[in-house]
Amino acid sequence: MAKNTTIGICVTSIHRPSIHRTLRALATEARKRGYYLQIFAPLSDLYQKTKDDAAQKRIYNFVDFNKICCLILFTEMIKDAPVKKELYMRAMSADVPVISIKQPLSGSCNIKYDSETALANIIRHVIEVHGCHKINFMAGPHDNDVSIERINTYKSVLNEYGIPVEEQRIGYGDFWSAPAIRETKRFLESEDGLPDAIVCANDSMAIAVSDYLLKLKKRIPEDIIVTGLGGILEREYHIPLLTSAIYDPVLSSECILDTMEKLLEGKLLYNKTVVIPCKPVYAESCGCVKSDKRKNDHKLEALFVNSENEHNYNHAIHEFNSHININCALETLARLLPDYLWGPGISSLNLYIESTLASPEDFEYDNIKEPHLILLNQISDKECLTPLLPVQYNVVFDKDHEVNKNFTHMLIIPLNVMDENLGIITIDYNDGHIYHECLYEFIVTLDNILGTIKNKMELVKINKQLNTLSEQTIQSLTEIVEAKSEFTGLHVKRVSEYTRVLAEAMGYTPEEVDTIRIASMMHDIGKLNLPSSIIEKPGKLTDEEFEIIKTHVTEGEKLLHNCPGKIMEIARIIALQHHEKWNGKGYLGLKETEIALESRIVALADVFDALVSKRPYKEAFSDHMAYDIITKDSGSHFDPDVVRAFVKNYYQFISIHAKYNDM
Repeated sequence: MAKNTTIGICVTSIHRPSIHRTLRALATEARKRGYYLQIFAPLSDLYQKTKDDAAQKRIYNFVDFNKICCLILFTEMIKDAPVKKELYMRAMSADVPVISIKQPLSGSCNIKYDSETALANIIRHVIEVHGCHKINFMAGPHDNDVSIERINTYKSVLNEYGIPVEEQRIGYGDFWSAPAIRETKRFLESEDGLPDAIVCANDSMAIAVSDYLLKLKKRIPEDIIVTGLGGILEREYHIPLLTSAIYDPVLSSECILDTMEKLLEGKLLYNKTVVIPCKPVYAESCGCVKSDKRKNDHKLEALFVNSENEHNYNHAIHEFNSHININCALETLARLLPDYLWGPGISSLNLYIESTLASPEDFEYDNIKEPHLILLNQISDKECLTPLLPVQYNVVFDKDHEVNKNFTHMLIIPLNVMDENLGIITIDYNDGHIYHECLYEFIVTLDNILGTIKNKMELVKINKQLNTLSEQTIQSLTEIVEAKSEFTGLHVKRVSEYTRVLAEAMGYTPEEVDTIRIASMMHDIGKLNLPSSIIEKPGKLTDEEFEIIKTHVTEGEKLLHNCPGKIMEIARIIALQHHEKWNGKGYLGLKETEIALESRIVALADVFDALVSKRPYKEAFSDHMAYDIITKDSGSHFDPDVVRAFVKNYYQFISIHAKYNDM
């Protein structure tokens, strides 16, 4: 997009409905004027400065100041001061004007809502229209600039009407519910008793105060008037409807874009403050509007419907998470994702993941250098449009416009676990309406899913490293066993490779195949405890010597009995059972499925190699002779299913024998 049509917006706490109201209005007004919005929005407000916040705020690194005409900062929402300063400095370096919303930012053009005038008018209203004189005020924190300004407004209006200012009538509710309820209790326990009105510095405290008074059977407004300030979404569903002052999002968006255009035209200087009026709305909680049961019923019905939709979506999104947990695969995520967009109300999105989460064989690199992102999902109207595709960081949003011509406005949200970024998601913001709570659940679920996939990849990597270490250790042990006889040579290596072929044919997973392959190397480990004179004897063994040789299976089991880990457990079973026969005529007398499948596999692999190898007591048989002997013994010596797997993969056995032939 051209520089003069793109507006960058940095905001936080994207799950809040008040944010979406303003953004929707901005999107509508910007479209009318021919502008395109890029909205960079982490879930967190960056207040805690945690590892999660550190990852979330990196989304602002995507702001391309060479392609935007203006940067709009919702500074009241972004709690990390260094982040705001850095964004401002980057914008100044690129000669991009900055507009700060609500909270002043030095050097920028500041947009301020005239809440104090609206608050003053509400206090005048309860005095003039409702005859209130005992008016308590619920402020924010003691040392908060906004709170102090609103306290001064309260005192000024009382002085205007000759009403004494009494400090005990000021409560510090810290702008949220619990402290507001605590201060309300203090008001009610004072000697003055119930005041005529409690005027609150924001709607959140007003709702908490109102609900607490109603719980105590106090009637509003008959016994006491309660008012708020700010016009949050919860106010619209509250009974009684609060008298408050509304931040009109349409008026706000018009003012913000008017200010931006004046800055771009040089008609307005930086460090100026533009004031947007707030509109007082006198409603049920002060008695100006009578409570309407039918309207209240509609409110309750709407609340129930919204709650039920969110409840149903929560169940669905948890099911989504469970599906991914079964195999932790990106393919599953890409396939299922379109079915879970209905909750947030998303029609089109692009999901990018860090390249480290995808295997190189899953996509073509096409000369893309690290680090880069992978476009995992491009979804439009619930239809997946693209496979895995590598994308460089600096062309992500150009790619969005290339593949999504209808993306006029874009919402950009980071995906991360703790301090690690796992990707970003870009959402078509043209629809105008996003269900904020469901969007929050959707993003958090994606975070968890990508985190699970990443953890699985790390576990697989660690498991491979441990298996490699185990294999090296086991290889050293088996070389010691082989060293007791100069005739075995590469017997162990060949048996392990034959075992791999059979295990794959029998349907084991790649991880299980590798475990069985490594474990098979120790099938003769028990020979360590047998006399070298018997093991190395060049001639035929006596009956007594053969009985001693047979004990190598139990000796092997003893050696491996207390060894931890899956490989060692399977190795113990194989060492004990690899001389068992399907018909029960082996060393221990086990038969058929009493013998572990891994042992049945190694039994065939071991015999095949013994047949085709030269021994002191015999010459090597040909591969074909070994084939005939094994197939003839199907159902007697060997498991018929294992023999069938051998027959299907016979030429792999020949190849392995040739590759690791004793010289």
